Amino acid sequence: MLGIYKTIAVVLGTLSSLHAASTDRCFEEITLAGDAVNITSPGYPKPYGANLTCGWKIHTSTPDRRVGIHIAYFSLESSTNCKYDNLSFYDGPERSNVSMFKFCGNGSTPSSFLSSRDSMYIEFISDSAVNAAGFRIIVMDVEECGGTLTATSQPQHLTSPGYPYTYFNNLRCTWIITAENETDTVGLKILRSDIEKASINMCVYDFLRVFNGNTTEAHQYLGTSCSNQIPRYQSSKNSLVVQFITDTRTTESGFMLQYTARKVGDCNNTYPVYSTPVTILSPGYPDSYESNLECFITLADVSRQDQQNLKLDIVDSDLDGAYPHCENDSVTLYQGRRGSGIERSIGKFCGDSSTTPLGPYYSNGMIMSMVFKTNGDKSGRGFRIRASHSIRKVVPPQSINCGALFLNATTHRQFLQSPGYPVGYQSKEDCRWTITASTPNMMVRIEVVDSDIYSGYSNYEHCRYDHVTAYDGPSIFNDTLLSWCGPSRPTFQSTGSAVTIHFHTDMSSVKRGIKLAYFETNEPYHCGGTVNITTTDYTTITSPNYPGPYPNHQECSWTIHAPANTNIEAKVRNMGIESTSQCTFDFLEIYDGAQSSSSSAGRLCGDDDANYISSGHIITVRFHSDSSTRNKGYQMQLKAGRFSVSATEEFSASYSNQYIYSPNYPFNYPSNAEVGWKITADEDYIVKVSVIESRLEASFGCTSDYVEAFNGPDSNAPSLGRWCGKSEPIKRSSGSVMFLKFKSDSSDVDRGFKIQYTNEYSYHSLDLESDVGAIVGGTLGGVFSLILISVIVIIIYKHGQRTTATNIPVQYTVGQVPVINQFGQAQITTAMPPTSFTAPPTYTAAVQGATMPSSGYTNAEALPNKY
Repeated sequence: MLGIYKTIAVVLGTLSSLHAASTDRCFEEITLAGDAVNITSPGYPKPYGANLTCGWKIHTSTPDRRVGIHIAYFSLESSTNCKYDNLSFYDGPERSNVSMFKFCGNGSTPSSFLSSRDSMYIEFISDSAVNAAGFRIIVMDVEECGGTLTATSQPQHLTSPGYPYTYFNNLRCTWIITAENETDTVGLKILRSDIEKASINMCVYDFLRVFNGNTTEAHQYLGTSCSNQIPRYQSSKNSLVVQFITDTRTTESGFMLQYTARKVGDCNNTYPVYSTPVTILSPGYPDSYESNLECFITLADVSRQDQQNLKLDIVDSDLDGAYPHCENDSVTLYQGRRGSGIERSIGKFCGDSSTTPLGPYYSNGMIMSMVFKTNGDKSGRGFRIRASHSIRKVVPPQSINCGALFLNATTHRQFLQSPGYPVGYQSKEDCRWTITASTPNMMVRIEVVDSDIYSGYSNYEHCRYDHVTAYDGPSIFNDTLLSWCGPSRPTFQSTGSAVTIHFHTDMSSVKRGIKLAYFETNEPYHCGGTVNITTTDYTTITSPNYPGPYPNHQECSWTIHAPANTNIEAKVRNMGIESTSQCTFDFLEIYDGAQSSSSSAGRLCGDDDANYISSGHIITVRFHSDSSTRNKGYQMQLKAGRFSVSATEEFSASYSNQYIYSPNYPFNYPSNAEVGWKITADEDYIVKVSVIESRLEASFGCTSDYVEAFNGPDSNAPSLGRWCGKSEPIKRSSGSVMFLKFKSDSSDVDRGFKIQYTNEYSYHSLDLESDVGAIVGGTLGGVFSLILISVIVIIIYKHGQRTTATNIPVQYTVGQVPVINQFGQAQITTAMPPTSFTAPPTYTAAVQGATMPSSGYTNAEALPNKY
């Protein structure tokens, strides 16, 4: 209500402890003296009266304070431009002062705001028509928003207006903090922060912003914060500017920060880096730095992202020396905390960045350290550095037992294996190998010979713990080719002359590891190929990288050949392909013959397994993946033989739903097929079948391809009906057995059908003799009731003959609600007399007024809209 949301909860809870005074007097002059004051509409919480004009003059305790308003409850009559009932606020003690807001309705308005002077006038007006519940506002004596502050060696505090309760809407507060001594700098750190943030971790609604010096020019910007972020800032000279900006919506409890004057040589700092960049300046920038400085600066990525990595951009640098020869003044960068014993040097810079571009530099982890050292000779402007969170991958340090980092591929197969293979790898291993072909026009092919890597997931879709990742180039910053774990044994190839393999383990279970073969080639790699199968053993083909997630952008085709005079049985198992209704994104597709000379028998996706029997000795299997979702893929077992789909099967129905499918479903059923299913229910039950999907060749009378149900154990029993096309009937047997028959001719084929079958209780199985009494009694009772009703009707009819219609005038009120009976239906009358209806006057804007919004407010200045 009124956009207050969290503000209401905080204000009503915390301000109650202030023992606020309350008034609903229609005219009053109030001087604030510490306690909050409640102002309500007359009669609140009951509706206010008509034709009211009320005013309240509010004064602060001292001229340097301001009037703060929190709207706790608000409900007035709505109207365009609030021309009927309204509540107005003026920035001064009189109605003639600048209008701040005019509110009406009960919708969204600013929940709190602040005067720019030490007084405010509030006016409430109601007309003679609609009266609503009114309002309750809380008026507070608040410290001035903004000003000039002096920093000393003793820490001092600055808080948001209203802290620790809630700050106000539409604030534009600016504080200039200047060090007491001209040669000192100003250090600033936020101790507590509760400021509205956007859902994307950006500070765009309410925020705190800091600038170097005494200006808000863009080149002096140091950083922005919101939410619960507690960054630190340091000026390069003797002043800082702090701005606090709020919008018209949600307010929180605000902030408390600490500021202190610091000597120039006191330049050691720690800077937490959140989602917005932080600017770091050398002491004295942009004029000059002092001699013999040694500043230790630590940066920490606290953005809470998956990858913690800092990026340092050298915005400006002018240090004595000529890069890369930095013997005089320099900044040295380290991965990790300086002095921890495990830090690693990232780089060093000096000189003039305008002539020699420098950076960017990456921390390659959560912490980065900087050491700024100057000698006693010349000095330059110093540096301006921007530190921010980076989405760039973190490059882990190479483990000591990985072997050679760079390998050369030849046309002969060579082998690479993980440390400890095949006994077992160690925990916390990180190995990178870059394999390069002999010439730029050659490519590197990798065939994984063995893989046993801990996953934690049975389907190996997520390689969160231990994994191998291949990159299409000489570093891990190139595009990812694929990543795998578990028993996956993929084959893949670089698009250029190099590939990088990264083997990573954590502290989980230890497995054998990997062994792979690599060699160079100039032939493009395609998954698929020609597969010859036999009648003795099953041959298995899988999706690329199975059972790990298959790669994106795959187009694989296998041509399967069986011996002449045989056909092929294909069993698709362990399915896991991105599912869509038409299998349009990722799919497995089968052609009943060579792909170039046969049509598709259908596509398969999702998680359901399937079987397929070909009509001849050749099929084509196609696998396609798009650019998005990946899954584990599939296994397909292939065998040659003389397989037939024409057979009769027997099933037992139960309470749970079970299913019958057409041959090859969801692939197309074959021609000239004839299949039967005998379904038997339990004793005292019948068989119920429901067609869930039907895609059969349609024909008049269903003479071509069809399914027929029979009320008995075979096709000699009475027919319950035949269907084809897209018909989806429900059939029930009269006894405990039903027979289904599917027949296809030699012409068109389609996807087929899915039929659900189950037990259904048979009410005809009840013992007739035990119910004879009930049947006879019910019959006699029905006859007696019929006679009684007839007698009543005759009596009513004769009574009506003695009464003329003119003696009983009929009245009917339009809009009267008829009585509703227990079934939710109006009682039915046997006659409805004619009635007349006179329409109300035509609705016009002149009579009713213009269209009224549910709420509104007007403002002397346009308010920014968050949305």
